Amino acid sequence: MKSSMRLFIAAVLVSIAHGAIAQQPFRMPASEQKNIADNPSWTAPQKPFRIYGNTWYVGPHGLGVFLITAPTGDVLIDGGVPGDAGLIEGNIRGLGIDLHAIKWILNSHAHSDHAGGLAQLADDTGAQVIAGAADAPLLERGGLDDPEYGNRFPFPPVHVARKVGDGERLHLGDLVLTARATPGHTKGNTTWAWMSCEGKRCLHMVDVGSLSAPGFKLIDNSNDPNLVKDFEHSFATVAALPCDIPLAPHPEMVDFWERVAKREHGDANASLDPAGCRAYAQDARKVFEAELAEQRAAAALTR
Repeated sequence: MKSSMRLFIAAVLVSIAHGAIAQQPFRMPASEQKNIADNPSWTAPQKPFRIYGNTWYVGPHGLGVFLITAPTGDVLIDGGVPGDAGLIEGNIRGLGIDLHAIKWILNSHAHSDHAGGLAQLADDTGAQVIAGAADAPLLERGGLDDPEYGNRFPFPPVHVARKVGDGERLHLGDLVLTARATPGHTKGNTTWAWMSCEGKRCLHMVDVGSLSAPGFKLIDNSNDPNLVKDFEHSFATVAALPCDIPLAPHPEMVDFWERVAKREHGDANASLDPAGCRAYAQDARKVFEAELAEQRAAAALTR
């Protein structure tokens, strides 16, 4: 009996200890503070606005965060850097939308500039977080032990309620979102596609997963030996997508603000860029191949 009681008390103490750890405030390292400070647009306020149909821009100026509204529930894509959740929530409320109308929060990829606010957003909305299966472990450990960045850019750990694979279709009433696996930038990097309509005119919306490899070791990478093949697959995938209005985690990837400016100056169709996804994939491929050639040449000199 005493032995059983001791085991019970030990289990309670362990549970309390784990709870205390989970509730500790997130501490941002200096490396991440500098990264955010060097990119002030990531936290710059941006008035929310309708992109097309039921698709809205609700993020800071420099990070694409998108809200898709539907009678059966709303969907949010990405969550900005740690600390951005309040800005995003304020933008959503500014549109007259109840945070609890959000049923799903999708993630493009498990980096702190897009996953940093997910935990708070999920807590404040009650929404389920959905992400590419290969990124779920990185999201749940808060960006620690990232294959490329180590522990430099952590974020509050996120519980992933649903893990999706390539081509998986998510149904929320009549709203359908398709996950396309575009690995490379992260192992679970995901491009999200859906349709938005105005009247009878329905357009293909695509939130293109990042296709860059900033500072990545592209050859002899023991952490990700399939990295080059993954990027090649992703370039081809994005280039082939039906894509009327390209969106992106970083708006400049697809010249988003240039198109918005033209629309504000009277060009009603400026948001459309059917060649935008293909152009971004082609440009990203050129940059990638140049870096790959440079790393191969450097490696050859040391052999």
